[in-house]
Amino acid sequence: MVRSTRNAKRIALAWASGLFLPMLLACGPATRSDPAFWTPYTGDDGAGSTASEAASSTGTGMGGAGGTGGGAPAGGTLSFRVTTVSLDGEYAPKNIGAIWVTDAQDTFVKTLEVWAAKRVEHLVRWRAASGTNVVDAVTGATRKSHIEHAVFWNGTNTAGLEAPDGTYRVHVEFTEWNSSDSGEDPGPWMTLDFVKGPSAQETTLPDEPAFIGRYLSWTP
Repeated sequence: MVRSTRNAKRIALAWASGLFLPMLLACGPATRSDPAFWTPYTGDDGAGSTASEAASSTGTGMGGAGGTGGGAPAGGTLSFRVTTVSLDGEYAPKNIGAIWVTDAQDTFVKTLEVWAAKRVEHLVRWRAASGTNVVDAVTGATRKSHIEHAVFWNGTNTAGLEAPDGTYRVHVEFTEWNSSDSGEDPGPWMTLDFVKGPSAQETTLPDEPAFIGRYLSWTP
């Protein structure tokens, strides 16, 4: 009778252990052998994208590679390249400059790139057009040498609204001297018209003393 009772207790203990131990392991903390341990945390337990991810996917944040002024939009993309050339100014080859977009009436739309930092007051034309507005623009310090600038425009204004189809202008200005000083002329500048619309456009311009490698394309 005693032996039977002991056997019954052993069976009951084994049965309880068989249920309790898996439950304990399942509820315990993840370990490096657990595949879930290596799963990157995406926030909100997978309930959706975070605010930063949403901004990145729509390209509405500041800067971006090449002055996107936003990401690739449904309305089309302007691509523009230009290389500035030294004119042996007072601070050459150091230079400051800006690239921006206006409509056909020269009403400011958006800055695409500014390289100036503390000397921005010497960009006479850009300051007059933009009021130093750099929303969505790529910004940087004074360049120590002249380089190619590649910028993009997604067809929106500084409010993030799509600009209507029509003729627009890309403007480029740079200087190697204090252009805003009394008696000093503004630095070299150029403008290039293009049509924002349903038709693709591609333009390559001949070189000038201050600007070479000028290429523009509009992709609807």
